[in-house]
Amino acid sequence: MMRVRFPSPARFESRPLDRKPDGRYNLPRRHLLILPPSVESLLATYPRPVLIAQISDCHIRDHDSAFGRLVDTTETLSRVVDHLSALDPAPDVVLATGDLTDDGTPPQYAVLREKLAPIAEKVVPLPGNHDEGPAFRLAFADLLPGDLAADHCSYVIDHFPVRLVGLDTTLPGRHDGRFDPAREEWLNQTLSVDDRPTVVFTHFPPFETGLKFMDQGGVADADRLRATIERHPQVRLLVAGHLHRPVQTTIGATLVSICPSTGNQLNLDLHPQHAAAVNEPPGFQLHRWDGERFVTHTGTVREPSTVRTIDLGHFAAKVRHQYEAGEPFRK
Repeated sequence: MMRVRFPSPARFESRPLDRKPDGRYNLPRRHLLILPPSVESLLATYPRPVLIAQISDCHIRDHDSAFGRLVDTTETLSRVVDHLSALDPAPDVVLATGDLTDDGTPPQYAVLREKLAPIAEKVVPLPGNHDEGPAFRLAFADLLPGDLAADHCSYVIDHFPVRLVGLDTTLPGRHDGRFDPAREEWLNQTLSVDDRPTVVFTHFPPFETGLKFMDQGGVADADRLRATIERHPQVRLLVAGHLHRPVQTTIGATLVSICPSTGNQLNLDLHPQHAAAVNEPPGFQLHRWDGERFVTHTGTVREPSTVRTIDLGHFAAKVRHQYEAGEPFRK
């Protein structure tokens, strides 16, 4: 059986599936119902691809600081949200992988929710080490499922062709994280019950990146997490944040991708004694599932006054015509 969420309690027979103009099924996340196998077969025809956007490390702040003078994170988040809102095709879901505020205070979460409002129905949030658990859960009470894991904000979204498994490894009052035995048991059990293609999204990257000061303040027992992922090859993609840079690696056969920040980035300097924040453009990622594999794109959003473009629509139409006609691409 498969779980599907509807916006209000209702019998399935009186609530037909809402299919969008592009052929996708609109399946909101509220109120779980168990659907019969015949409906599971129907949902198996959900059109490909699935487009997953990711934002991370927004660090919304309401106080003066060196970081705040470097980048206005409220303004850069607004630009990223506007960009995501204008995408065509639009993302099916937006993963927000932690450090969404700088201090985890209610006023900061209020500003965050205001800026996320244009994409709020698609946001799937997870806390980072700068967030505060109780305030985070309260701020996102309307977006988080009711069956959160005990003692950590981990959960599953399972109404897409790919499962979305959020893994919270943050610790109360700590800047670092830990993948302890309790989280290992939760993740292993969660992955064992369904072998559909899966995305695990978390805050701390579970591997050394070469940015030494970030690695040293990262997630403890990362080797245990990597071993858990390797036991479940249906995990086709693991995404994280925390690093304020786009970084890629693999764990076994699983692609691993770190999303840049919607605010400031960290300088790409692998000297073990160097560390710096830079005002490189805010970024995001798009993870495209085509039914066989994930392809990850990293995007940046610059100030409009600095953007110059050349319209290649005519050239793209010519290429499409040649491709569909089977004509050779001569120089």
